[in-house]
Amino acid sequence: MNKKIWLYWLIVIFLIAGCSLNGGPDTPELEITATEDLSLTEIPTETATALAPVGVFLTPDGSDPELVEQLNPLFSSYIKEQGLRYQVLPNLSIDDFNNDDFQMVVVIPPFPDLEILSQQAPQTKFLAVGFNDIDPLENLSVLRSGGGSFDIQGFIAGYIAAMITTDWRVGVLSIQEDENALAAREGFRVGVKYYCGLCNPKYAPTGVNYIYPKYIDLPVDVTDLEIEANVNFLVDRAVNTYYIVPQMGRDQIYRILVGYQKRMIGPGSDFREEYRDFWVASLEYDLVAALQDFWPEFITAEFGIEGTPPLLISDINPDLLSPGKLKMVEAVLDDVSSGFIETSFE
Repeated sequence: MNKKIWLYWLIVIFLIAGCSLNGGPDTPELEITATEDLSLTEIPTETATALAPVGVFLTPDGSDPELVEQLNPLFSSYIKEQGLRYQVLPNLSIDDFNNDDFQMVVVIPPFPDLEILSQQAPQTKFLAVGFNDIDPLENLSVLRSGGGSFDIQGFIAGYIAAMITTDWRVGVLSIQEDENALAAREGFRVGVKYYCGLCNPKYAPTGVNYIYPKYIDLPVDVTDLEIEANVNFLVDRAVNTYYIVPQMGRDQIYRILVGYQKRMIGPGSDFREEYRDFWVASLEYDLVAALQDFWPEFITAEFGIEGTPPLLISDINPDLLSPGKLKMVEAVLDDVSSGFIETSFE
């Protein structure tokens, strides 16, 4: 009996061992994988960066290339300081505003449709630099060239001429039927009288033909022969210092006066190095300096504002206009510009 029990367990052991060697029933394997923590993973996304709004320096056909060259670096700096992209364009129409966000437009002459464009784009801030024939609008500011103050320019020319000329023998060449030129000529006469009163010469030649200041208004289409005849007329009347109003300057006039060794006062645009020995000073308006003062006001202004550059005395010949006399002239210029001194006889 015991042998049978022992044999039974021996068979069971062999069966169990055989199952282990042959493998058990098929069971699916459990595959364990690591789970990604998405909260810690940076998911790349495409972000479209919007272009900054634009500030434009508008330089139309016919604009002064020297002025463009002077103003371009200034406007580039000023506009970029406002966080705007800077562009220099030759033209701009209201259709262009559909393609970009023009927040600021600075324009130099000539641009005849500027007022219309500013009204069509009321959200854009406009600045007209060097325009004398337009007025400010709600979104349009104007920095004039200074050319509107011809009477002041003429007055200072007359004051200087009388100050540096023996017996006040001075004269002016102007243009017929030109409002600005005639204002400069009238201002010259008043400036001379302001300095010397009756201006009666003390030394010969004297008489009815030698009363000063003298002036001649030449026709717009004056010929070379007429120029020579009229300049010689003033030379024969002993005029020693001449003021040439803006737009009247001709090379022929200056060459004749240099030949006679006469002193000259004129616009800065007329000055040439060859005239230096007889050129007293230039009278002009410093638009660039005025812009540097005007810009902060323009930026902060809620509505259109306007400004005019002060008159600048440049190209000074210290042998003809000494530093001491120049200080006197500058003091008078301040008073004239402030309206304390009248520039007409009325």
